[in-house]
Amino acid sequence: MFVFTPPGSKSFANRALILASLTEGKSILKNFPFCEDTLYMIRALKKLGVKIEKKDDSLIVHGTEGKFNKDNLKIYCGNAGTTFRFLTALSILNEGEITLTGSKRMLQRPIGALADALKQLNVEIETQNGYPPVKIRGGNYEAKTITINSEISSQFLSALLLIMPILGKKFKIISENEIPSLPYVKLTLQLLEKFGVKINHDNYKKYFLEKDLKLKSAEIIIESDLSSSTYFLGSAAILKRTIKINGINIKTTQADVKFIKVLEKMGCVVEWNNDYVKLKGNNLKGISIDMHDAPDSVPTLAVVSLFAKGKTKIKNIKNLRYKESDRISALATEIKKLGAEVKEGEDFLEITPSNVYQPATIETYNDHRIAMSFALAQLMIPNLKIKNPECVKKSFPNFWFEFNKMRAAFNI
Repeated sequence: MFVFTPPGSKSFANRALILASLTEGKSILKNFPFCEDTLYMIRALKKLGVKIEKKDDSLIVHGTEGKFNKDNLKIYCGNAGTTFRFLTALSILNEGEITLTGSKRMLQRPIGALADALKQLNVEIETQNGYPPVKIRGGNYEAKTITINSEISSQFLSALLLIMPILGKKFKIISENEIPSLPYVKLTLQLLEKFGVKINHDNYKKYFLEKDLKLKSAEIIIESDLSSSTYFLGSAAILKRTIKINGINIKTTQADVKFIKVLEKMGCVVEWNNDYVKLKGNNLKGISIDMHDAPDSVPTLAVVSLFAKGKTKIKNIKNLRYKESDRISALATEIKKLGAEVKEGEDFLEITPSNVYQPATIETYNDHRIAMSFALAQLMIPNLKIKNPECVKKSFPNFWFEFNKMRAAFNI
């Protein structure tokens, strides 16, 4: 059995960073994951005047009560989606002009729906036809009821929820569409409560405060990252080995808890405890599954399905086209190289395994999840190469070290 303790969740960490910066006191964030995405957020908040100190695996964040006063500020966010989207909303609190930009891929990722929502608050905001860079002139907003189209990304809605305590009870949000990755919105609401603010909602369609509430400083332990765990769980599944993942609770609001349930449905044996999960691999069978609420684990599931018996159909995943790469297209292209049959639709992938796989060089599209997912294929297909393996630093800088530790434990 291999025992794995994942790094902290970057989704959890970036939300906690924003909230800690909006309190009136000092917050401590423990088990903090230092990766590309969180480092972009730390640098951005420091530029805005937030004092942040590092101590071992913790961050100490001195809140500003939502008061920022920086003009002609330019912030580079790389390809960090949460960083870019959360800062877009946060920037309306700043008394001055901020320009947010990012990598070539970030400039291809839509931001228009969030910008349109913020404009309803009478905020001056400019985009490039709905795409970054984004220029925001903050400080002069009017709190009222707004609508948001969350179809492309739940991060748009989360960005607005994170600033709701500063705007107060006059600020209400109506989400017009079905929300992809709804568990991430639940995670946002859970973290707001940890900082002392309960946001009410009407079946996740309308969000509001009963009364004005101030964010309180907090001491938070960042949960272990389930997204990072999927690569190790998937490896145990296809190798028919046993793995124990520490720091995971069955009650977690992290979206990728669903991946464990999917592997169980495919034939794995799962055992839950209060602070760990244990999985034993088994003969896998193909399934048809809707992954709308857990899209980050789709690349791992797609590779796992290569080693199952029968066809796997992964449905309702259109928002994967707007991630660090067009993940539907990327997965279809790279899986075909190995010899499997793939059907690609606008919002689905259908994968029929092959009896024999051929080695290939996998293009990662500078997408950390493509690289880490195809690491699983390396366990089963000799001489498989992965281009630009360093792109994993976006979310999990120590991935290859930990993955090789697992390989050694499994004698692969």
